[in-house]
Amino acid sequence: MQTPAPVVARHCSRPWKQITFLSDGEAVCSCVDVAKTMPLGNVNELSMEEIWNGPAYKSLRQDCIEDISRRPVCTTCPNRIPEAPKNPENLDVEHRPRHAYIETVAACNLVCPGCDREAIEGSRNGARMSVDTFKKIIDGLSPHLEYLEYHVGGENWAHKQSAEMLRYAKANNPYLFTLTSTNGLYFNTEAQRRDALLSGIDVIIMSIDGATAESYDRYRVRGDFNQVVENMRAMIKMREEMHVSWPKIVWRYILFNWNDSDEEMNMAREMAREMGVDWLTWLLDVAPTDEYTSRRFRHGSPELEEIRHEMWETVQGMIPVAPRWEDY
Repeated sequence: MQTPAPVVARHCSRPWKQITFLSDGEAVCSCVDVAKTMPLGNVNELSMEEIWNGPAYKSLRQDCIEDISRRPVCTTCPNRIPEAPKNPENLDVEHRPRHAYIETVAACNLVCPGCDREAIEGSRNGARMSVDTFKKIIDGLSPHLEYLEYHVGGENWAHKQSAEMLRYAKANNPYLFTLTSTNGLYFNTEAQRRDALLSGIDVIIMSIDGATAESYDRYRVRGDFNQVVENMRAMIKMREEMHVSWPKIVWRYILFNWNDSDEEMNMAREMAREMGVDWLTWLLDVAPTDEYTSRRFRHGSPELEEIRHEMWETVQGMIPVAPRWEDY
């Protein structure tokens, strides 16, 4: 369940600098609109310029200036900010977006309770993006794309040409930093792991919410705890054998009310150290209902302050050569 945006956070700068593309080529404001409630133009029908400075984007920018609450999807959006964006009167934006999210697969092999699969998959006109569509997006953003998140509403690594597409994005944008979040279950073979490591991706986030199969299975329905842990271990070992330090491997662990004990968190810390994970991080505020939410680590609690240095919002700032996250 998303926490409503603070009342003081009345603004958004994303429509001036960031764009998200779904598997069918449709642009939306950000990953928050995963159900495609505000389509802004399709790259298979329009050029990047026609989308970025088209009537749908201009209308969104106007609403962000005048009254962001006109857009229902903005009500709980965590991307809202307290100050208005610079030069908000400019509804036309001269530069292309330098930050993008791209979803190449809308489907997922898991059915996590916090993910509305029906809204995601039911809103797409195509569940798998073609390589040509991906390249058209990258061509429209190149050569100034600086930051790419390779994930939105599905499991992108189910796309067998993920590595090819990421290499294309890197080849056309010399300063591009790339990050992906994955359930980690499409790295079962040596070939799959090698493809990911050689794709040019900078950070791979593995979503594993627990240090035991019992905890993991409560949220990652249809997942395989032992398999994903083995995949992470094998990927780190392969990276070491290649004598490279990138991509960085992050274990991201959502804290729920059943996996937030000292015992289990310490177990995860020890597992991460033993495997050589670059960072183990905790995440909050993504539980589908209050019955899932960690009560121990509520905002403002002393317990949360004790692990603040391990929270994802802190750890992401520690990644070398990563962009200034607040800019994106």
